Amino acid sequence: MSFELENKLASTQFGLLFQRGTWSELLKLPSPKQRASHNWADEHGLDYDEVSPTYFEPLQYNIKCYFKSTSLTDLQNKREALLTILSKPEGFNLRVNALGRSYALRYVSSPDFNILNPREYKGFIYSAFTLVLENNFAPVGVDFYLADVNGLILSYPDKPIQFEQQKQLF
Repeated sequence: MSFELENKLASTQFGLLFQRGTWSELLKLPSPKQRASHNWADEHGLDYDEVSPTYFEPLQYNIKCYFKSTSLTDLQNKREALLTILSKPEGFNLRVNALGRSYALRYVSSPDFNILNPREYKGFIYSAFTLVLENNFAPVGVDFYLADVNGLILSYPDKPIQFEQQKQLF
């Protein structure tokens, strides 16, 4: 299970590991924006617009992750490298290979940061934190496998065909 930030493997490039529950968080469904309606005084209930498409509110994810560092200096360097990616005004790309898709996200906040062991444990310092990220459903990359009419996959499973999805992906 690998995660990539801006096409860089998060675990090796940043020492960034994601805790259990990340997939559940990334796969949650968005809330629809309020539909146009009218409350007629002489009728029960509301009369909703049933023709216009449904639009969604942005999703906020609370992603629990941690750094695995060899020293406090290494921790500070990895934190700075991650902050450089998170602070991009246009947002950043998080790719989840196991899900076969990418997410165009923006950084909102990080409400906590805990160094789990004050001293090195087996040569590593672990520090847990939460990233609050926003998904506005920008076009993203999705993996597709080429198959014949019998359902036999013609592309290699470890080399899917990737292209940019030209619609909002939820």
